[in-house]
Amino acid sequence: MKTQEIFDFAIRMGIKHDPRGKSGVSESLRQNKKEYKDLPKPKQAEYDKEKFVNPYSDSRFLTGDKKAKVKKVLVGIDIGVEEVLLAKELEKQGKRIDLIVAHHPEGKALADLHEVMDIQTAVLAKAGVPENIGEGVLKERLEQVWRSVAPINHYKSVMATELMGIPMMCIHTPADNCVWHYVNKFIGEKKPKTVGEILEKLKEIPEYKKAVELHAGPCIFVGDELNRAGKIAVTGMTGGTSGSEKIYERMSHFGIGTEIAMHIREKDRDEAVKHYINVVIAGHMASDSLGLNIIMDELEKKGIEIIPCSGFIRYLREKK
Repeated sequence: MKTQEIFDFAIRMGIKHDPRGKSGVSESLRQNKKEYKDLPKPKQAEYDKEKFVNPYSDSRFLTGDKKAKVKKVLVGIDIGVEEVLLAKELEKQGKRIDLIVAHHPEGKALADLHEVMDIQTAVLAKAGVPENIGEGVLKERLEQVWRSVAPINHYKSVMATELMGIPMMCIHTPADNCVWHYVNKFIGEKKPKTVGEILEKLKEIPEYKKAVELHAGPCIFVGDELNRAGKIAVTGMTGGTSGSEKIYERMSHFGIGTEIAMHIREKDRDEAVKHYINVVIAGHMASDSLGLNIIMDELEKKGIEIIPCSGFIRYLREKK
């Protein structure tokens, strides 16, 4: 496969597992085109035209030859300058890295992280929270995220890959969509009745089982193992980053008893406690690994060798 083909494949996997469905994604792309068309000419020149075909602003082909052939890929949750140097060190050992794949956004993908957060509205709607409420609660948080990432040195690792001559891309929301779809379906089929049962069921998933060994596995942030789970919402898996703490009051109004998330902030936990929402944290690195694995498994079937690093728990579900 070539580098661009790998990126395009990851985007297609993200769309396949998107909470909005294919029609929702198509509508989002259509809105982007309309937004561009309505802009004055000077603003059109600044518009990111990749948004016409790529619905995930936090996932980008960042640097390198888009037509380069790929055999070995270094894949990590976070890619910093140290991982780029690791790639060159592996080359000395006879493992020439043709492409680096980061999960968490870098470069312009990090600068635009906030733009994918509206996916959370669709996730909440599937859990029973009306779209107008989910969207309204999210707006303030979206602006907070934009302000928080604005001063970051977005291009540090990207420039390192340019200097080293290694193509780099980041695959964030496509992988997060995959983990949301997998866990949502898995929990829906298992039908756990208590918070403790949710915990034990999650540990059946290989990435979470391994994370337990690493002392970073599923745990209860709010509630108790004997608590009734009630209606379970897998809401904290995709959509860029943590949503608004204000959503917990609304979740309680619409009958949600337990949230499953990758991670939450302390202020989120305080609100969940206040509104009697149980919170099960599946684990950040393990959840990211699960989403990445769903994509990487398919790439391995196409002859790509995956070399995991930087917290990526590699687990192959199907042999070639």
